[in-house]
Amino acid sequence: MPKELVDILSGGAFRKRRRIVLPFLTTDPGGYPRTALLTPGEIRAVSASSLVVAVHAGSRTAANLIRRGEAALLYLARGCAASIQAKAGRGHTSQNDPDRQIFPLSVVRVRLDHPRSEEGAVALLTGPTFTGRDGGRLFSEELFAELGKLDAQ
Repeated sequence: MPKELVDILSGGAFRKRRRIVLPFLTTDPGGYPRTALLTPGEIRAVSASSLVVAVHAGSRTAANLIRRGEAALLYLARGCAASIQAKAGRGHTSQNDPDRQIFPLSVVRVRLDHPRSEEGAVALLTGPTFTGRDGGRLFSEELFAELGKLDAQ
């Protein structure tokens, strides 16, 4: 992953409590894409080639990661559109939140999307974000620290 993306996903967005939403795609048994919406508190870059995610235990996302072992993460923000393809390692139950499963991800490919020349001088202004009075609860210091202790297998 490019350094800018690693910096954002390794804690930059978490420390700033940026309320961005990161679409996380897996594939179900029928071959259809499924999307989970993750926050900066549920995903962490531990290096340029590995990420760790926390997803709800028993969710379709967790089942798809176990079954297929493949995922894609989208980062859409001002001036940056990136898709990160990854292979999932073996998941385990979070020590800090037993309702979560933690999965290491090995980055396979990163694609940065830039406007084609015929599209002219256009830029992404913002990506998906969330709000709400309980939004701050989605930033668990303990869970984020736990994500930083696991490297892709």
